[in-house]
Amino acid sequence: MINMIRTVAAALIVIAGLGVGGQASGRQTPEQTTRIRLFLIERPVGTEQATITTTADGRTVVSDVEIVDRGTRLQLTASLSLGPDLTPRHFRAQGRSYRFVNVDTEVVVTGRTARVTSLGETQDVAVPGAFFPARSWAPVAARASLIEYWERQKRPAAIALLPGDADSRIVVASRGEDTVRVGGRTVRLRRYSVDGVVWGRETVWVDDQGQFAALVSRVHILPLEAVREDLVDALPALQAASVRDRMADLAGFAAQTSPAAQGTYALVGARIITGSDEPPIGDGVLLIRDGRIAAVGPRASVPVPSGMRVIDVAGKTIIPGLWDTHAHASQIEWAPAYLAAGVTTIRDMGGESRFLTAFRETIASGQGLGPRVELAGLVDGPGDRGFGDVVASTPADGRAIVDRFKAGGFRQVKLYSLVQPDVVKAMTTRAHELGMTVTGHVPSALSLEDAVLAGMDQIAHLPVRGAPGTPDTDRVIELLVTRRVAIDPTQAWGELLGRPQDVPAGQFEPGMDLAPYSLAANYRSVLNTPRPNANPPRVSSGPSMLKVLRDKGVPIIAGTDGALPGYSLLREVELYVEAGFTPLQAIQSATSVPARALGLDADTGTIAAGKRADLVVLDADPLADISALRETRFVVTDGRLYEPAPLWRLAGFR
Repeated sequence: MINMIRTVAAALIVIAGLGVGGQASGRQTPEQTTRIRLFLIERPVGTEQATITTTADGRTVVSDVEIVDRGTRLQLTASLSLGPDLTPRHFRAQGRSYRFVNVDTEVVVTGRTARVTSLGETQDVAVPGAFFPARSWAPVAARASLIEYWERQKRPAAIALLPGDADSRIVVASRGEDTVRVGGRTVRLRRYSVDGVVWGRETVWVDDQGQFAALVSRVHILPLEAVREDLVDALPALQAASVRDRMADLAGFAAQTSPAAQGTYALVGARIITGSDEPPIGDGVLLIRDGRIAAVGPRASVPVPSGMRVIDVAGKTIIPGLWDTHAHASQIEWAPAYLAAGVTTIRDMGGESRFLTAFRETIASGQGLGPRVELAGLVDGPGDRGFGDVVASTPADGRAIVDRFKAGGFRQVKLYSLVQPDVVKAMTTRAHELGMTVTGHVPSALSLEDAVLAGMDQIAHLPVRGAPGTPDTDRVIELLVTRRVAIDPTQAWGELLGRPQDVPAGQFEPGMDLAPYSLAANYRSVLNTPRPNANPPRVSSGPSMLKVLRDKGVPIIAGTDGALPGYSLLREVELYVEAGFTPLQAIQSATSVPARALGLDADTGTIAAGKRADLVVLDADPLADISALRETRFVVTDGRLYEPAPLWRLAGFR
């Protein structure tokens, strides 16, 4: 199939240079070949080779993309044909842009109609006034043509995205200029934000000739950096400029979304689930003053001070703000999405440190709008299958990395698969000396038991193997209990990726039908084997083991590995109830238990006087039906009360 695309692309180059009757209608410029280096969380992972041919009749861009992500080889080939005014004529892309994201897209424009094919489905759509074809992040070289097209169209407020849905649009904005020094020369670059090719904002640079220079974006939801080979040394400076723009945008979220209440006010009349083991408070009163819970209790014992603003929440239920302990929030749009779902604290488990620290600090300062952010610094071992740019090859490397994370305000270290046993021990020892904890994957060179004995405090995913009741499995479970090792099992992530091809994701995750097209299309492209029936999938052996672990005393802390922003945390908690947790136990796994696991339970995790005012007001009672977590009326973060709908819109959701 890829060879066929290359043949079609070569034909398009010829066609672009021919006029009526096949005669050359313009002098063809020499083919321009651009080699672009690709980075995943700042780690070199591959290249895009782009050939741009321009004639009087238009332009053709042909790209070959190849990356290796944690040992998995991904290839994608794309071709884009544009008319003399850069109006798109034909787009074809086929391959994989992430480990589970399949791309098989074609857009053919004839007059004012476009035939759009994506993953085997074809439809004819009327061509809007301004439009551009794209699917997933690649090819990055085409961003330069998109920006030039936007300029030639006199900078429209929005450009329709094909393929897409009725709400799909690309928004381009000029953000200034950057001057970089590379190879002894000074290069001036124009900087733009592009919102909508992927979910959320990217930063794109072009040079004075309009040629592609660099991109800061995402591979699905993980940080991607792409830079023309001759400009690689400028990447750190360009990343810093991108982060400044995104933090300005995050401050813009706060400026354009005023809280419905803040400062001092009372929530009166709701049923209050405090997150502790105590029974709910009926007809409750909750007083909030300057970001803190001033008092909480039944109306009969907690009077509302004279003159205090009262918000009537009779018939509703209040719970503590939710946690996602396995986030990958590599873009600012995660912030309003999390809040809209009632998630008021996240622990990021690995991304681009420059962005994440700025993200955390912008929110903590009150300039930006989002949940409280805790950071676990990602580190892997050496080798081609590694993940991220922080590599610990020796115990000395590991100790130095822990020191660096501590200096950056990280509360935890996250280990990945290639860290060797002696390095694991050195890092856990140093982390504990500094008052930090260690979480992450069980490194491949260790068993789960070895990892716990080496000092890991928490474990990502659900690595307990074997059947409960067998000696080996029971011994591991007893070790987890004795050491109080918390597990974030990411059940919603496993369910989403384990979905058979013929089971719509919206069947078990209704938030998918409200998600931005560019994000939802990635999950819809998962090509697992179809099932003989349409029953939703379940994570193999996960739920029964999850119940055993919880009942024996292993702390279960809700985490999603990113997945569908906001919604997957709600699905995670629903799956705990399906696994046999009581609704209260499931809620605690996303409130009080993670707060205790991260050592923050004196400040948050339950509803109590003196604690941070992070709350969710629900229209229904989740103790009666856990899916009531999806019926958010208000979310309160650090004392500021918001309605969810405007927050979802900021994140690009319907």
